[in-house]
Amino acid sequence: MDLGLRVLSYLISGVLLYGLLGWLGDHYLGTKFLLPIGIVGGAAFGAYVIIRRFGRIDDATPAKGAKDRSDRATVTERTHEAE
Repeated sequence: MDLGLRVLSYLISGVLLYGLLGWLGDHYLGTKFLLPIGIVGGAAFGAYVIIRRFGRIDDATPAKGAKDRSDRATVTERTHEAE
């Protein structure tokens, strides 16, 4: 559940942050297209961050160049290290 809430928070914060920047740009520049671009861009950036941070798959085969299992961190180990 904790992992799911973190993923959701990355997505929501990306939309809110870039939506806010788009709204500010529209407000000060007198345009009407930056808010939708900011919202879509924030969602895309949020998805990118989620994939980069949580999209790793731990398979049973050793990684290239890994001498033993201790060289590879599992998803659970990485998650607990980040906390």
